[in-house]
Amino acid sequence: MLCHDIDEETLHLVIQMQLEDLEDLKNCRKGKQKEGSLPDSEFAFETYQSELKTCEQRVSDRTMSRSIQKATRTDGKLVTVFAAQERQAERDREMAFRLSRGETVNQNSFQTSANSKATPPDQDESDSDADMLRKLQQLYVSADADDDDTLDQPESSSWAASRSDMNGTAKPVEVAKEPCISCQDRFSVTKLSHCPCSHLYCHDCLRNLFEACLTDESLFPARCCGQQIPVDDHRPVLGSKLVGQFRAKEVEFSTLNRTYCHQPTCSTFVPVEFIKNDVATCPQCYYRTCTMCKGAEHRGDECGQDTATQIILQLAAENGWQRCFSCRRVVELEHGCNHMSESVAFKDTV
Repeated sequence: MLCHDIDEETLHLVIQMQLEDLEDLKNCRKGKQKEGSLPDSEFAFETYQSELKTCEQRVSDRTMSRSIQKATRTDGKLVTVFAAQERQAERDREMAFRLSRGETVNQNSFQTSANSKATPPDQDESDSDADMLRKLQQLYVSADADDDDTLDQPESSSWAASRSDMNGTAKPVEVAKEPCISCQDRFSVTKLSHCPCSHLYCHDCLRNLFEACLTDESLFPARCCGQQIPVDDHRPVLGSKLVGQFRAKEVEFSTLNRTYCHQPTCSTFVPVEFIKNDVATCPQCYYRTCTMCKGAEHRGDECGQDTATQIILQLAAENGWQRCFSCRRVVELEHGCNHMSESVAFKDTV
Protein backbone atom coordinates (compact mmCIF):
# COMPACT_ATOMS: atom_id res chain seq x y z
CA MET A 1 0.00 0.00 0.00
CA LEU A 2 2.06 2.88 -1.30
CA CYS A 3 0.16 6.19 -0.94
CA HIS A 4 2.78 8.89 -1.27
CA ASP A 5 0.19 11.37 -2.61
CA ILE A 6 -1.87 11.24 0.62
CA ASP A 7 -0.87 13.12 3.72
CA GLU A 8 -0.02 11.11 6.83
CA GLU A 9 -3.09 12.10 8.86
CA THR A 10 -5.54 11.13 6.11
CA LEU A 11 -3.72 7.89 5.39
CA HIS A 12 -3.67 7.01 9.09
CA LEU A 13 -7.43 7.64 9.29
CA VAL A 14 -8.07 5.46 6.22
CA ILE A 15 -6.06 2.60 7.72
CA GLN A 16 -7.89 2.87 11.04
CA MET A 17 -11.27 2.75 9.28
CA GLN A 18 -10.24 -0.31 7.27
CA LEU A 19 -9.03 -2.07 10.41
CA GLU A 20 -12.35 -1.36 12.15
CA ASP A 21 -14.34 -2.59 9.13
CA LEU A 22 -12.21 -5.73 8.95
CA GLU A 23 -12.74 -6.42 12.66
CA ASP A 24 -16.52 -5.98 12.29
CA LEU A 25 -16.52 -8.31 9.30
CA LYS A 26 -14.59 -10.97 11.20
CA ASN A 27 -17.02 -10.76 14.13
CA CYS A 28 -20.01 -11.22 11.82
CA ARG A 29 -18.61 -14.31 10.11
CA LYS A 30 -20.02 -17.70 11.01
CA GLY A 31 -18.76 -21.13 10.14
CA LYS A 32 -17.20 -24.28 11.41
CA GLN A 33 -13.95 -25.96 10.49
CA LYS A 34 -11.76 -28.70 11.80
CA GLU A 35 -9.98 -28.01 15.05
CA GLY A 36 -6.47 -26.75 14.44
CA SER A 37 -7.16 -25.90 10.78
CA LEU A 38 -7.34 -22.38 9.38
CA PRO A 39 -9.61 -21.84 6.36
CA ASP A 40 -8.33 -19.79 3.46
CA SER A 41 -10.87 -17.05 4.14
CA GLU A 42 -9.65 -16.65 7.73
CA PHE A 43 -6.05 -16.67 6.50
CA ALA A 44 -6.92 -13.92 4.02
CA PHE A 45 -8.45 -11.82 6.84
CA GLU A 46 -5.36 -12.20 9.01
CA THR A 47 -3.02 -11.48 6.10
CA TYR A 48 -4.89 -8.29 5.19
CA GLN A 49 -5.01 -7.20 8.83
CA SER A 50 -1.26 -7.74 9.13
CA GLU A 51 -0.73 -5.75 5.93
CA LEU A 52 -2.78 -2.84 7.30
CA LYS A 53 -0.87 -2.81 10.58
CA THR A 54 2.44 -2.91 8.70
CA CYS A 55 1.32 0.02 6.57
CA GLU A 56 0.22 1.91 9.68
CA GLN A 57 3.65 1.41 11.24
CA ARG A 58 5.29 2.52 8.00
CA VAL A 59 3.24 5.73 8.02
CA SER A 60 4.31 6.44 11.62
CA ASP A 61 7.95 5.79 10.72
CA ARG A 62 7.68 8.08 7.70
CA THR A 63 6.22 10.85 9.86
CA MET A 64 9.04 10.47 12.38
CA SER A 65 11.68 10.45 9.62
CA ARG A 66 10.17 13.56 8.07
CA SER A 67 10.30 15.31 11.45
CA ILE A 68 13.93 14.30 12.01
CA GLN A 69 14.93 15.40 8.52
CA LYS A 70 13.17 18.73 8.94
CA ALA A 71 14.91 19.35 12.25
CA THR A 72 18.25 18.38 10.72
CA ARG A 73 17.80 20.74 7.77
CA THR A 74 16.56 23.72 9.78
CA ASP A 75 18.70 23.46 12.91
CA GLY A 76 21.66 21.32 11.85
CA LYS A 77 23.73 24.14 10.35
CA LEU A 78 23.01 26.47 13.24
CA VAL A 79 24.04 23.81 15.76
CA THR A 80 27.23 23.20 13.77
CA VAL A 81 28.08 26.91 13.89
CA PHE A 82 27.51 27.07 17.63
CA ALA A 83 29.68 23.98 18.10
CA ALA A 84 32.46 25.59 16.07
CA GLN A 85 32.22 28.77 18.15
CA GLU A 86 32.42 26.70 21.33
CA ARG A 87 35.57 24.97 20.08
CA GLN A 88 37.09 28.37 19.30
CA ALA A 89 36.22 29.59 22.82
CA GLU A 90 37.92 26.53 24.30
CA ARG A 91 41.07 27.29 22.32
CA ASP A 92 40.95 30.92 23.50
CA ARG A 93 40.66 29.82 27.13
CA GLU A 94 43.53 27.39 26.70
CA MET A 95 45.75 30.10 25.22
CA ALA A 96 44.86 32.53 28.05
CA PHE A 97 45.63 29.86 30.65
CA ARG A 98 49.06 29.18 29.15
CA LEU A 99 49.88 32.87 28.96
CA SER A 100 48.94 33.33 32.63
CA ARG A 101 51.45 30.59 33.55
CA GLY A 102 54.19 32.31 31.56
CA GLU A 103 54.37 29.65 28.87
CA THR A 104 55.43 30.45 25.31
CA VAL A 105 52.44 30.23 22.99
CA ASN A 106 52.62 29.74 19.23
CA GLN A 107 50.35 32.44 17.87
CA ASN A 108 49.75 30.57 14.59
CA SER A 109 48.21 27.60 16.41
CA PHE A 110 45.32 29.63 17.82
CA GLN A 111 42.69 31.93 16.35
CA THR A 112 41.18 34.63 18.51
CA SER A 113 37.43 34.90 18.51
CA ALA A 114 37.56 38.71 18.39
CA ASN A 115 39.27 38.97 14.98
CA SER A 116 37.98 35.88 13.18
CA LYS A 117 34.73 34.18 12.33
CA ALA A 118 33.67 30.86 13.69
CA THR A 119 35.71 27.94 12.45
CA PRO A 120 33.99 26.18 9.57
CA PRO A 121 32.65 22.74 10.42
CA ASP A 122 34.98 19.82 9.92
CA GLN A 123 34.68 18.01 6.62
CA ASP A 124 33.79 14.70 8.22
CA GLU A 125 30.96 16.34 10.17
CA SER A 126 29.61 17.90 6.98
CA ASP A 127 29.78 14.56 5.23
CA SER A 128 28.03 12.94 8.20
CA ASP A 129 25.18 15.46 8.05
CA ALA A 130 24.81 14.95 4.31
CA ASP A 131 24.79 11.19 4.76
CA MET A 132 22.10 11.53 7.42
CA LEU A 133 19.91 13.57 5.08
CA ARG A 134 20.43 11.06 2.29
CA LYS A 135 19.34 8.16 4.49
CA LEU A 136 16.24 10.04 5.62
CA GLN A 137 15.31 10.82 2.03
CA GLN A 138 15.63 7.13 1.18
CA LEU A 139 12.90 6.42 3.76
CA TYR A 140 10.31 7.98 1.41
CA VAL A 141 10.80 11.38 3.08
CA SER A 142 10.25 14.35 0.80
CA ALA A 143 12.66 17.25 0.92
CA ASP A 144 10.27 19.71 -0.71
CA ALA A 145 10.76 23.35 0.10
CA ASP A 146 7.09 23.63 1.08
CA ASP A 147 7.78 21.64 4.26
CA ASP A 148 10.42 24.07 5.48
CA ASP A 149 8.79 26.56 7.84
CA THR A 150 11.86 28.78 7.95
CA LEU A 151 11.88 29.80 4.28
CA ASP A 152 9.61 32.80 4.82
CA GLN A 153 11.41 33.99 7.96
CA PRO A 154 14.07 36.73 7.78
CA GLU A 155 17.63 35.75 8.67
CA SER A 156 20.21 37.75 10.57
CA SER A 157 23.40 39.04 8.99
CA SER A 158 25.55 36.78 11.19
CA TRP A 159 23.59 33.71 10.12
CA ALA A 160 23.82 34.73 6.45
CA ALA A 161 27.60 35.11 6.81
CA SER A 162 28.00 31.72 8.48
CA ARG A 163 25.73 30.10 5.87
CA SER A 164 27.80 31.50 3.03
CA ASP A 165 30.95 30.11 4.62
CA MET A 166 29.47 26.67 5.00
CA ASN A 167 28.13 26.56 1.46
CA GLY A 168 31.68 26.52 0.23
CA THR A 169 32.52 23.38 2.19
CA ALA A 170 29.44 21.33 1.37
CA LYS A 171 29.78 18.65 -1.28
CA PRO A 172 27.00 16.95 -3.23
CA VAL A 173 26.36 13.41 -2.09
CA GLU A 174 26.65 10.81 -4.84
CA VAL A 175 24.26 7.89 -4.35
CA ALA A 176 25.54 4.54 -5.58
CA LYS A 177 23.47 3.01 -8.39
CA GLU A 178 23.21 -0.59 -9.50
CA PRO A 179 21.67 -2.09 -12.67
CA CYS A 180 18.36 -3.96 -12.70
CA ILE A 181 18.87 -7.54 -13.91
CA SER A 182 15.76 -7.29 -16.09
CA CYS A 183 15.72 -3.85 -17.76
CA GLN A 184 19.41 -3.04 -17.13
CA ASP A 185 18.56 0.51 -16.06
CA ARG A 186 20.54 1.82 -13.09
CA PHE A 187 18.80 2.71 -9.84
CA SER A 188 19.78 3.63 -6.30
CA VAL A 189 19.92 0.71 -3.90
CA THR A 190 16.72 1.88 -2.20
CA LYS A 191 14.79 1.41 -5.45
CA LEU A 192 16.06 -2.13 -6.03
CA SER A 193 14.79 -5.40 -4.57
CA HIS A 194 17.21 -8.18 -3.64
CA CYS A 195 16.43 -11.77 -4.65
CA PRO A 196 17.76 -14.91 -2.91
CA CYS A 197 20.14 -15.43 -5.85
CA SER A 198 21.66 -11.95 -5.21
CA HIS A 199 20.17 -10.46 -8.39
CA LEU A 200 18.58 -7.01 -8.20
CA TYR A 201 15.22 -6.00 -9.67
CA CYS A 202 13.81 -2.51 -9.92
CA HIS A 203 10.36 -2.13 -8.41
CA ASP A 204 8.52 -2.02 -11.75
CA CYS A 205 10.24 -5.15 -13.08
CA LEU A 206 9.58 -7.03 -9.84
CA ARG A 207 5.88 -6.19 -10.02
CA ASN A 208 5.77 -7.27 -13.67
CA LEU A 209 7.42 -10.57 -12.71
CA PHE A 210 4.79 -11.32 -10.08
CA GLU A 211 1.93 -10.22 -12.35
CA ALA A 212 3.17 -12.57 -15.09
CA CYS A 213 3.17 -15.60 -12.79
CA LEU A 214 -0.49 -14.97 -11.95
CA THR A 215 -1.59 -15.57 -15.55
CA ASP A 216 0.88 -18.35 -16.44
CA GLU A 217 0.93 -21.30 -14.04
CA SER A 218 4.27 -22.47 -15.44
CA LEU A 219 5.84 -19.28 -14.08
CA PHE A 220 4.29 -19.65 -10.62
CA PRO A 221 5.66 -18.87 -8.11
CA ALA A 222 7.86 -15.96 -9.19
CA ARG A 223 11.43 -17.20 -9.47
CA CYS A 224 14.89 -15.97 -10.36
CA CYS A 225 17.69 -18.42 -11.19
CA GLY A 226 15.33 -21.24 -10.18
CA GLN A 227 14.90 -19.87 -6.64
CA GLN A 228 11.51 -18.71 -5.39
CA ILE A 229 11.24 -15.01 -4.57
CA PRO A 230 9.55 -14.69 -1.15
CA VAL A 231 6.48 -12.48 -1.47
CA ASP A 232 6.61 -11.46 2.20
CA ASP A 233 10.05 -9.90 1.73
CA HIS A 234 8.70 -7.48 -0.90
CA ARG A 235 5.28 -6.50 0.47
CA PRO A 236 5.99 -2.72 0.44
CA VAL A 237 6.97 -2.89 -3.24
CA LEU A 238 4.23 -5.24 -4.47
CA GLY A 239 1.37 -3.68 -2.52
CA SER A 240 -1.51 -5.36 -0.72
CA LYS A 241 -3.62 -5.88 -3.86
CA LEU A 242 -0.94 -7.82 -5.76
CA VAL A 243 0.00 -9.79 -2.63
CA GLY A 244 -3.67 -10.76 -2.16
CA GLN A 245 -3.91 -11.91 -5.79
CA PHE A 246 -0.73 -13.94 -5.33
CA ARG A 247 -2.12 -15.63 -2.20
CA ALA A 248 -5.35 -16.48 -4.02
CA LYS A 249 -3.45 -18.04 -6.93
CA GLU A 250 -1.29 -19.92 -4.43
CA VAL A 251 -4.42 -21.60 -3.08
CA GLU A 252 -5.78 -22.26 -6.58
CA PHE A 253 -2.62 -23.75 -8.07
CA SER A 254 -2.05 -25.98 -5.04
CA THR A 255 -5.56 -27.48 -5.21
CA LEU A 256 -5.98 -30.92 -6.79
CA ASN A 257 -9.04 -31.59 -8.96
CA ARG A 258 -9.94 -27.91 -9.16
CA THR A 259 -13.46 -26.75 -9.82
CA TYR A 260 -14.25 -23.59 -11.77
CA CYS A 261 -17.59 -21.92 -12.28
CA HIS A 262 -19.33 -23.53 -15.27
CA GLN A 263 -20.54 -20.14 -16.51
CA PRO A 264 -18.31 -19.17 -19.48
CA THR A 265 -18.54 -15.48 -18.57
CA CYS A 266 -17.31 -16.18 -15.02
CA SER A 267 -15.01 -19.26 -14.79
CA THR A 268 -13.99 -18.25 -11.26
CA PHE A 269 -12.03 -20.78 -9.21
CA VAL A 270 -14.15 -22.23 -6.39
CA PRO A 271 -12.19 -22.96 -3.17
CA VAL A 272 -12.93 -26.13 -1.22
CA GLU A 273 -14.69 -24.08 1.49
CA PHE A 274 -17.49 -23.40 -1.04
CA ILE A 275 -17.98 -27.07 -1.98
CA LYS A 276 -20.58 -29.23 -0.25
CA ASN A 277 -21.96 -32.60 -1.33
CA ASP A 278 -20.05 -32.43 -4.62
CA VAL A 279 -21.68 -29.09 -5.48
CA ALA A 280 -19.54 -25.96 -5.71
CA THR A 281 -21.09 -22.53 -5.20
CA CYS A 282 -19.26 -19.79 -7.09
CA PRO A 283 -18.22 -16.98 -4.70
CA GLN A 284 -18.44 -14.50 -7.58
CA CYS A 285 -21.77 -15.15 -9.34
CA TYR A 286 -23.26 -17.77 -6.95
CA TYR A 287 -23.98 -20.29 -9.71
CA ARG A 288 -23.72 -23.93 -8.61
CA THR A 289 -21.37 -26.32 -10.38
CA CYS A 290 -21.07 -30.10 -10.17
CA THR A 291 -17.58 -31.10 -9.03
CA MET A 292 -17.84 -34.44 -10.84
CA CYS A 293 -18.55 -33.38 -14.42
CA LYS A 294 -17.67 -29.67 -13.95
CA GLY A 295 -21.02 -28.75 -15.47
CA ALA A 296 -24.15 -27.21 -14.02
CA GLU A 297 -25.67 -28.66 -10.86
CA HIS A 298 -27.89 -31.72 -11.41
CA ARG A 299 -31.09 -30.79 -9.61
CA GLY A 300 -32.69 -34.02 -8.35
CA ASP A 301 -30.57 -36.19 -10.67
CA GLU A 302 -27.28 -37.96 -10.21
CA CYS A 303 -24.19 -37.02 -12.14
CA GLY A 304 -23.46 -39.51 -14.88
CA GLN A 305 -19.76 -39.37 -14.11
CA ASP A 306 -20.22 -40.38 -10.46
CA THR A 307 -19.39 -44.06 -11.01
CA ALA A 308 -19.66 -45.01 -7.33
CA THR A 309 -23.23 -43.71 -7.09
CA GLN A 310 -24.18 -45.40 -10.35
CA ILE A 311 -23.01 -48.77 -9.01
CA ILE A 312 -25.08 -48.31 -5.82
CA LEU A 313 -28.17 -47.35 -7.82
CA GLN A 314 -27.75 -50.38 -10.04
CA LEU A 315 -27.49 -52.63 -6.98
CA ALA A 316 -30.58 -50.97 -5.47
CA ALA A 317 -32.57 -51.61 -8.64
CA GLU A 318 -31.61 -55.27 -8.64
CA ASN A 319 -32.73 -55.68 -5.00
CA GLY A 320 -35.85 -53.55 -5.18
CA TRP A 321 -34.55 -50.83 -2.89
CA GLN A 322 -35.97 -47.33 -3.04
CA ARG A 323 -34.60 -43.87 -2.36
CA CYS A 324 -35.89 -41.35 0.16
CA PHE A 325 -37.42 -38.40 -1.67
CA SER A 326 -35.99 -35.99 0.91
CA CYS A 327 -32.49 -37.13 1.81
CA ARG A 328 -31.98 -39.38 -1.27
CA ARG A 329 -30.70 -42.25 0.88
CA VAL A 330 -31.24 -45.81 -0.32
CA VAL A 331 -33.67 -47.67 1.98
CA GLU A 332 -35.04 -51.21 2.16
CA LEU A 333 -38.53 -52.11 3.34
CA GLU A 334 -38.31 -54.73 6.10
CA HIS A 335 -41.75 -54.31 7.73
CA GLY A 336 -44.60 -51.83 7.84
CA CYS A 337 -46.42 -49.96 5.08
CA ASN A 338 -45.00 -48.54 1.89
CA HIS A 339 -45.25 -44.96 3.20
CA MET A 340 -41.78 -43.33 3.32
CA SER A 341 -40.85 -40.48 5.68
CA GLU A 342 -37.61 -38.85 6.76
CA SER A 343 -36.00 -40.19 9.93
CA VAL A 344 -35.78 -37.74 12.85
CA ALA A 345 -32.30 -39.02 13.65
CA PHE A 346 -31.02 -37.68 10.33
CA LYS A 347 -33.01 -34.44 10.38
CA ASP A 348 -30.02 -32.25 11.27
CA THR A 349 -27.64 -33.93 8.85
CA VAL A 350 -29.74 -33.84 5.69
